[in-house]
Amino acid sequence: MNAPVTLNRHGAFALIETNNPPVNAMAHHVRVALIDAVAKAARSDAAAIIIACKGRTFFSGADIAELDYPVRTPGLLELEEACRLAPQPVISVMHGSVLGGGMVVAYCADYRVAAPGTIFGMPEVKLGLLATFGGTQFLPRLVGMTAALDLLIGANPIDLATAQAMGFVDAIGDLDSTMAMSSPLQKRPVRFMQPEPTQLALTQIDRFATGLDTDWEAPHATLHAARTGVVEGLEAGLAREAELFEQLRASRQSHILRRHFFADRALTKISVAKEVELQLRATGGERQQLRALGQALIDQGILPSAELVDAAIVRTLGWPAWKADVMMD
Repeated sequence: MNAPVTLNRHGAFALIETNNPPVNAMAHHVRVALIDAVAKAARSDAAAIIIACKGRTFFSGADIAELDYPVRTPGLLELEEACRLAPQPVISVMHGSVLGGGMVVAYCADYRVAAPGTIFGMPEVKLGLLATFGGTQFLPRLVGMTAALDLLIGANPIDLATAQAMGFVDAIGDLDSTMAMSSPLQKRPVRFMQPEPTQLALTQIDRFATGLDTDWEAPHATLHAARTGVVEGLEAGLAREAELFEQLRASRQSHILRRHFFADRALTKISVAKEVELQLRATGGERQQLRALGQALIDQGILPSAELVDAAIVRTLGWPAWKADVMMD
């Protein structure tokens, strides 16, 4: 098996490239190799370190299968430390979809370069989670609390122009243009960036809390972690973030949302008959009726599994995804 992470010298640059198809997910073995590569590059006489990915995208999130278990060390705070302690500036060169863990790798670096067409996002709340490894702490330092919470709670992807305007992306370019840079860069670890004034940050947190569905756990946990960092400081915020992440990861709601993530994608490949949608609506949303109808749909081979029945229910009735648990009861 080829190594998922390689370290090579290109002139003045130490180039670290990851190849973990199909989407360069931040699986445990990739994290281990990436952190080791940064540490090795830091001991070299390279003028700068570049982190990039082969294939169709930069790091595009976590390995969702790992979410069934507590986080295995090292996480990505160890990558933040490795990048911070490196004497050389670290540059993330991004393309494709920079999501979740990819955003973390990017803000662990001192500089961020992205190719045209790159998109960015922090979709963790859609899986019933918060953005750990500093998502609620470092991201506000980099782009401000308002922009950070738009990403963390809105959980919708943004385009390159938006990412550059908020200060997440420093330059538009690719690997070749980055290695052609002649001006020296200085270290600027995100950990040492000054946060916004306390009252301004707290006002923005309160604004995002207004109108949030009280039953959706992950956004409230996100705001809790962000508030802890503002009021009690970075280390307390990071500790609370990690604690809340583990609570959410083990929660029923996150299990439902992770189950629904796969089921909803599978449902898009199946043609759900109009008659089935009418039958689901005719229940008026009453769970016992829905459960009986769902079992009949499975027995008749109309829908192949309980997961897909639940996905069809929330899609047809317009329910939030964390209610995709009718067939789980």
